[in-house]
Amino acid sequence: MLLINLKALIERKAAVDGRKITYHTIEEATGIKKLTLTRIATNQNYNIKRKDLERLLIYFDCEPNDLMTLIKGKKPKKG
Repeated sequence: MLLINLKALIERKAAVDGRKITYHTIEEATGIKKLTLTRIATNQNYNIKRKDLERLLIYFDCEPNDLMTLIKGKKPKKG
């Protein structure tokens, strides 16, 4: 199962930048809609687009391993 660590990255960036980071803030900077960001953060089965991955990696100035975690041997829940 692949987990997207979006909430953790938001918290980290907020702490480093010393300001509140919201989905609206990210939408303005990346062009990724707030609804899409919510789905990425909360729905383990959401099929994130490659261009959105790239935009998030650039925005958070991080590597793919910072954004995603692979849990081996665990299948995602259907639903």
